[in-house]
Amino acid sequence: MGFSSETSAALVFLILYTILFVLLLIGYIGRYLSWGSRYTIIFFHVTIRLSSQALGLASGIIGYKNINLLVAYFIL
Repeated sequence: MGFSSETSAALVFLILYTILFVLLLIGYIGRYLSWGSRYTIIFFHVTIRLSSQALGLASGIIGYKNINLLVAYFIL
């Protein structure tokens, strides 16, 4: 079972956003970053993009069987 090109792209970006999310989370837990910094906006953006890429991956795997995934992907 091979992935389509859009599924592969969603998987690559999902991995990259996950790495960035973990690095920012480590920064906040270790108190290297404060919640008043500019990285907070990036953190919230990455959180939303992470959920969007997960929906894109699920939509690419399932296809048009569940149209609600596609609608949620477009909204995010």
